[in-house]
Amino acid sequence: MKMRSIELIVSILSATTVAAWTHTSEDEFRRGISGHNHALAAFIEPSTAPSQALESEWIAATETEKSILMSIDCASAASLCREFGVISYPAIRFFDGHGKMTPYRGPRRASSMLSFVKRAARPSVTILNNEKIQAFQSSDDYVVVAQISPQDAHIKAAYNTLASQYQDQLSFGSAETASATTVSCFNNRDSQQFTVSDLTTIDALPNLIESCLTPVVGEFTRANEMKYLQSGKSLVFYLAPSPADRDVYVDAMRSVAKMYKEYLEFVTVDTDEYGDLAAPLGLAPGRFPALSVQNPMFGQVFPYPRQKKVTAELVGGFLMDIVQGKVQPWEGTVGADEGGSPHDEL
Repeated sequence: MKMRSIELIVSILSATTVAAWTHTSEDEFRRGISGHNHALAAFIEPSTAPSQALESEWIAATETEKSILMSIDCASAASLCREFGVISYPAIRFFDGHGKMTPYRGPRRASSMLSFVKRAARPSVTILNNEKIQAFQSSDDYVVVAQISPQDAHIKAAYNTLASQYQDQLSFGSAETASATTVSCFNNRDSQQFTVSDLTTIDALPNLIESCLTPVVGEFTRANEMKYLQSGKSLVFYLAPSPADRDVYVDAMRSVAKMYKEYLEFVTVDTDEYGDLAAPLGLAPGRFPALSVQNPMFGQVFPYPRQKKVTAELVGGFLMDIVQGKVQPWEGTVGADEGGSPHDEL
């Protein structure tokens, strides 16, 4: 399959402009979360980079579900944000109209947030029959289907508890079976399936969920940076300020990431939040998008040549050249990956 370059696709996506935040007043917010209304609220602080990064995705989401999405400017409504326990920004919460509030912990993407709204508005576990299972398992990015024997009431109870905890990230379904109990999780975003039938240990179900939710190409954040750095694997960093750019990269690189997942972790980096990561990776600050490979165990960095297009084939070849010793580690001069670099022959 012929790959188009990341740069071309991003240039098309970047041509689209969006409007600015339209914030909800305190009175409008209180009316919006009462009276049996469903509402998704983003509590933001306009001066913070993460809140600024959310803006375009939130506005895109409002074009589909304008009636139930609200944003609150915590710089001007600080007491309201404190009342709802907001301590970092942005904080996204679902209100069910009956006083229950559910935090959203998933990707800050319009499609992901809208999927969360649908999940939060229905029961934590959807009861299925054999005819409905196949359609249900492809109904969301992440879907868990349990086929539970009537003899395993304790597993059913544990499954229902887990569904309540993770309803903001996955859709859960359950069907009765005359066979042995099995639980499967479908990561439809990365076309992966995980199944467990040995449910004798307490960690079996949580481990299944963790494996299923782990993306083939992840996002490097403050919350998970130590997990990635301590994974024992080399890291392939893709740095870009545009969410659209990073999404296109993920789609293009998924096949390569699957091929090398035993040895490498592929991650995207939001340069609005992690711009200072460029220099330690041998990249020129402010020159994005850019890619670099880091081996934390040996302290080695391999910047990807700027003059090369970022495609699955070329990045895969670059990784193979590193393995074969054809690319030397960066020696500490920022920008050495540009014109006249020792990588030009690759």
